[in-house]
This record gives sequence, structure tokens and C-alpha cells, in this order.
Amino acid sequence: MKQLALFYPLVTIIGCSQTTETNSSATPVDVDSLTSTFLAGWNNKDSAAIIKTIADNAIVMNDSLIHNGHLAIANNWVSGGVKVLSNIKTSAVIKDSDNKIAYDGGTYTSDLTPPGRPVLKEKGNYNLVWTKQQTGDWKLTLIHIEDITRMPDIK
Repeated sequence: MKQLALFYPLVTIIGCSQTTETNSSATPVDVDSLTSTFLAGWNNKDSAAIIKTIADNAIVMNDSLIHNGHLAIANNWVSGGVKVLSNIKTSAVIKDSDNKIAYDGGTYTSDLTPPGRPVLKEKGNYNLVWTKQQTGDWKLTLIHIEDITRMPDIK
């Protein structure tokens, strides 16, 4: 009987510690932090920081273009875009996360400065989807950007 009296508290303690570990591993990621890191790379014109946020198997859909994979995204989207885009700001309409996937969607504004031309104000819609990688890092796997208007910067 004495052994049973010691056994029940031990089972209770082990059960509680297992529940705590399970709950902590299911903690969702901070979506705002992921978006901020991605935007900081663009606004600081830091292509290495941008590429670091993108998964190897990612897809970028931008207007009528689709870029598949890390290398194509780096060469065909980031390398040119980082030279002409600045002041990117987002306004989330929907965002959520769990322990495997996170997403953020809404509207954006940015400045587009083609070489030798005036600054254009761009605005549109965006969707960003991150997935948790096997390494534990969160990487963008889908980037969808839809420009809805470009207007000259009139001062």
C-alpha cells in the first residue's frame, strides 16, 4: 500500500511534465517578427538577408511571373528588385500560425525607383506563407505579390 501511495504522485508529476513539454513545442511563431525580418532585408537593400528568409523550394508569384526555387528567386527576383524597391510597408488583413505553418496577407505600399526615372508609388496585395523547416528555422515557401497601381511621386 505504501508503494502505491508513492506511485500515484510520481505518475502525476511525470504526466504534468510531459504535458508541459508538448504544449511548449506547439507554440506558434510570431508572424509579425517573420514579416519584419523579410521587409528589413528589402528596405536595407540586403539581398543576403532576403535570401536567408526564403526556403530552397519556395515559389514567388509576382504579377505575371513565377519563380521556382531558391536560385531562380535570387537571380531573377531579388537581385533586380533590391536595386529599385524601398520603403516597403505592409498592412496585414489576415495572419495566423501554428507550430508548422504561418501566413500573413494584406496590402502593401512601396517606392519603385527605376534607374534615371522618378520614384513611383506602388501598392498592391501580398500573401506570405512560411513553413517550419527540419532545421527548426522558419522560411518563406510562398510569396505572392500583386501590384494594383503605380503612381508618380508628385510633390
